[in-house]
Amino acid sequence: MFFHVAICLFDRITNGNFATDQQFPYAVSIQQQGTEQNVSLLHRCGGVLITFQHVLTTASCTYNTVNGTNVPIVANEYRVFAGSAVLTNNNSANQVRTITNYTVHPQYLGAPSMLNDIAVITLASPFPNTAVVPLGLPVANFIPEEHTECTVAGWGASAAGNNASSQLRFATNYIYNQALCTTLHNSIVGVANILPSMICAASYDITSVGCTGDEGNALVCNGQLTGILSITNNCQATSYPEVYTRVSNYTTWVRSVTAGASSVKPEVVFLGLFTLFQIVTIKIFS
Repeated sequence: MFFHVAICLFDRITNGNFATDQQFPYAVSIQQQGTEQNVSLLHRCGGVLITFQHVLTTASCTYNTVNGTNVPIVANEYRVFAGSAVLTNNNSANQVRTITNYTVHPQYLGAPSMLNDIAVITLASPFPNTAVVPLGLPVANFIPEEHTECTVAGWGASAAGNNASSQLRFATNYIYNQALCTTLHNSIVGVANILPSMICAASYDITSVGCTGDEGNALVCNGQLTGILSITNNCQATSYPEVYTRVSNYTTWVRSVTAGASSVKPEVVFLGLFTLFQIVTIKIFS
């Protein structure tokens, strides 16, 4: 029988383990441009680098709610921070990139359905390979088994009304039984229905819940990008697992948006070409 969690707020990522700069080199903070000295106030959402110039996040992170209406954000009013676990380490040009544009999934539906909650952000220029390491996309329809151990990292707040954490933290989550997650969520009026394009995860020791600024955080299972946090528990202790957009359902679409941008280091490309030159009889499939 799978665990049925009662999730506690105060031991989430923010009271978990501190991350080092190189531990999650694909994690990004999507931030509003501004002159605030407290950079935590600028953090909006999490995201994951899938190439040196592209970030995967939720579509919901690309909208502001104005008088009850969802209004798309203006791309040049936001930036992306990466390459450090501490938000205040933003003095280096290697750590910050402006946003050129973003592409929301064409079939995205907002609350309450949160269907196709996924978007690709294109940066004005690539991050240097000395600062970040993108996380490759999973193969199409990749589905980790129930109980698979995963990690999630982000700069989200520790409680409703708090600022984002200035220090990147991480926690261990486990893939939740999809049928049970569906039953739990679908039985509540006003809560999003769980669909095959979503995947559920929760902490085994009942200490994980998302808060403000955690949307878009990457769920990584066995080194594979598995989900991006779509439906959090809004900083509240509840008995519901959190819901991620299942990235493998969108691999083909994401690749069409990024159009072959590099997700590997140039020296790795060179090494691969050199090997291919030496061993011309081997066919390499990616």
